[in-house]
This record gives sequence, structure tokens and C-alpha cells, in this order.
Amino acid sequence: MRMRKKKNTELRLSKCSELLLPKEIINCEKETVLEIGCGKGSFICEMAKREPDVLFIAMEKVPDVAMLAAENAKKNGLTNVRFIIADAKELVSYFTPASLSRIYLNFSDPWTRNSQYKRRLTYRSFLEIYKYILKPNGAVYFKTDNRDLFDFSISEFEFSGFELKNITYDLHNSIFAENNIMTEYEKNFSSKGFAINRLEAYITDRAYIRIKKADPSRIDEIMPLFSDAVDYLAKNNIPQWQNGYPQKELISEDIKNGNAYVALFDNRTVGYCALFFGNDELYEVIEQGEWKNDEKYASVHRTVISEEYKGMGIGGKFVLEFEKISLEKGIHNLKIDTHELNRSMRRMIEKNGFEYCGIIHLEDGAPRVAYQKVF
Repeated sequence: MRMRKKKNTELRLSKCSELLLPKEIINCEKETVLEIGCGKGSFICEMAKREPDVLFIAMEKVPDVAMLAAENAKKNGLTNVRFIIADAKELVSYFTPASLSRIYLNFSDPWTRNSQYKRRLTYRSFLEIYKYILKPNGAVYFKTDNRDLFDFSISEFEFSGFELKNITYDLHNSIFAENNIMTEYEKNFSSKGFAINRLEAYITDRAYIRIKKADPSRIDEIMPLFSDAVDYLAKNNIPQWQNGYPQKELISEDIKNGNAYVALFDNRTVGYCALFFGNDELYEVIEQGEWKNDEKYASVHRTVISEEYKGMGIGGKFVLEFEKISLEKGIHNLKIDTHELNRSMRRMIEKNGFEYCGIIHLEDGAPRVAYQKVF
């Protein structure tokens, strides 16, 4: 149910300004916990009372709602609570990798229409963001009264490599009820007889993959990835990278110019991708469509992932890292292309929020499907 518009929101928020965080990276020197969608703040305020040595940050995209939560925290004299007024899509603008110990999702919007599933805060693209900002062994704590959303979320957590623990389909009649903190929404719906679903989702080894700039010492680990990819494309009759591309000299040049990034697992190179700033000649002309805007962008090329590690969200990690780097330069657009028949690459691109824009052509005239992501 949508909250009625409140009066004097800006003025009331200004009186709580010491609790509001600007859009910049947050210092997480002490243990830091995040709640996404804090409502009127009863949950985050009670958590802050119970754990005074922990910094609790509540993210809420609706200013009127955030105002009520901030007033609640101020009224209770809580010094370890802060608020972000923003959408969850902007998390990478506030948190560095491995900075949070816990994330709480309490009664998130279920987005019940079939066309809306990608908006759910437990959809895999959001889970990749949580993996990016959670510490090793960090966890997402999730509660909802919507069984369909809960079942959907279990599948998404498992797909994204989380380990699920302490699952219950009736929280208030379970062993977890004693320490449960009820939100305003939870009190209302449980009083009407609705069962509450609850789980904990922990980071596993699959999430320990990190993205960093490539250095020359990685070249002999990078090139076999391309050799395997060329073989895979040939076996699947995809006419891409079948002319000696990309050459070792080209990858060395990427590294030298600071455009090369690798995905590392246990210090082994399991993926490679290059990021470029400035206008890309390949993208100057687009057919059968158009770019989403004419603003500055970064372009992504030469993405390759080890066969052994496919399906582990590495492509999403590259995208998140590139978004962060782009945002630091004031750029809100990424562009990428691939062969029309390269369905696995297209799935990765689309899964991570890129939208199809049209057809571009390589220097030799070969067509490629082109995508853009605005963030």
C-alpha cells in the first residue's frame, strides 16, 4: 500500500540531516550492516539498540518513508544509524567490495506481474551487487509473506552461489521467532494470519572471485582462455574469433594501456575483459535501431570466461566493476556487442541489464548485435 504524501518532508529531513548520508563511498571501518527498504524504521532502530557497536545503514528510495525512519532514530537518540535515500541499483555508489557483514531484506515489493521479475530485490542482478559488497562469509537475511516471491528467491539465491540456511515457511511458529524483530508491515500481516517466510543466504567460495586490473605477469594465463573460447565457438558453429583474433600483442597492449581486467579465483585467472573510454569508432554507426542516448560512454570488449567457471556470475562482476569505474568518471553508460549466434554471451549481457539497440559492423564489415546499459 502506497503511503500518503507527507507535509514538509524536506524541512523535516533537514532536521535529521546528521543521519543522512551523501552519495559517496561510505567509511566502513567498523562492522557495517545494511537494510534495504527500511519502512518507518522500527526494525533498523531496534537492531541498533541491540548492537550499539555496529553501524546500521538503512536504504530507502521514498523520501517520505525515509523521513519517518530518520525521525524515529533521532527520537530514540541512536548514534549508530544512518540513512541513504536512493534506489538499490545505486549501491555500488556507496559501498566498496567486501565492506558489509549483513544485508537485510524485509518484505520487499514482490513485483507480482510476470514482466516485473527483474525488479525484485532477490533477482540475480541484485544478488550480484550484494555479493560484490558483502564480506566473505557475509549473509543476506530475507523475510516475506509472499510465498511465490520466497520460492522465486530461493531459486535465485541458489543460482547465484549462495548457501541457504535456517529456512522456515512459518517464522512466528519456529525456533527463530524468539529473536525476531518485527517490522510494521510484519505485525500487520501476521495479525491477519499470514505466514511469514524467512531464510539466511551466505556467501560461498563461488563469490570469492575478484576483479582487478591485469598486469603483464597474467598474459600467459589469459591467452589459454581465448584459445578455449575460440574452440568453443568453432564447435558451436559461431563464426566469431576465428581469424586469429585476439592476438597476444593486442592483449598486451590492453594491459599496457590500463584497459585490461582479470577475474581471479584463488589468485588464478579465470576471466578477462577490457574497458575503454572515449568514442568507439565501431559504435559511430548503428543500423536497425538506435543508441539509448548520445551521452559519454565506456565500451566493453574481449570478454572471455573460463569454461570451468561459467555460470558463476563472473560476467556480472565485470559489469559491476566497470559501472563503478565509469561512475567515478561521471559516466553513466556502457556499450557492448557480440555475434548474433553467441547466445551464451547475449544471455550474460541481457541478464546484467543491457538493452538491445541495433546492429553495428566491425572493420571487416561483419555485423554484431549491440547493447547499451544506462545506470
